Amino acid sequence: MNIHAVRRWHGLVGAAIVLFLVYLILSGLALNHGDLLKLDKREANYPWLMRWYGVNAADPTQGYLLGKSYLSWEDGKWALDGKLLSSSTGQPVGAVEVGGVNYIATTSALYLYQSDGQLLDKLEKQFLPAFPISALGKMGSNVMLQTPAAVYASVDGLNWELSNATGMTLSSLQDLPADVKRRSADILAPGISLQRILQDLHSGRFFGRYTIWLMDIMSLILLGLGLSGFWLYWKLR
Repeated sequence: MNIHAVRRWHGLVGAAIVLFLVYLILSGLALNHGDLLKLDKREANYPWLMRWYGVNAADPTQGYLLGKSYLSWEDGKWALDGKLLSSSTGQPVGAVEVGGVNYIATTSALYLYQSDGQLLDKLEKQFLPAFPISALGKMGSNVMLQTPAAVYASVDGLNWELSNATGMTLSSLQDLPADVKRRSADILAPGISLQRILQDLHSGRFFGRYTIWLMDIMSLILLGLGLSGFWLYWKLR
């Protein structure tokens, strides 16, 4: 085999593939330090990216009115007055504002939030007077919790007493105003974690199934470069 031809081939292919190597190294380094970079906690939700992944945009149409703020949700994420609520999960079955505290209920938990969206407490099954929760309401200064078996009242959401439904106003779904709907759609827009995006970029899946074959071919070329480099070293030593 002509050593000069091999050296020329080795150099040309090496120069051409350097960008691919940089691409693999940078994406691989980021994935190796995913915990430090919190890639699984950070999301991207650009419209073009959502279309690329086939993810539908958020389209909340109804919510609960809490004082002057609307609670809306989509796919387990909740938004209140233009802010994403932390620690939220599930489908709300009722929400009321009593004494400056926002109470939001799912069938199995009751969440207490400050007016600024800060989570005060989360009461799960073992701390509720009964469950499942079917509705939430208020009566005077009391928050009212309705279950299939009974109705309970509380002034703080922590201590409950058996009550009746007389005089209770249940929360009900309302159509979201146009401006609230628009803000909620932006906040609740689904996202793709940066870790998944980097994994797809690193493997080639981001660009489609045929790119995976291209990545395989490039890997074989890298193998060829390594073997040819070793052959050149052996011949020139």
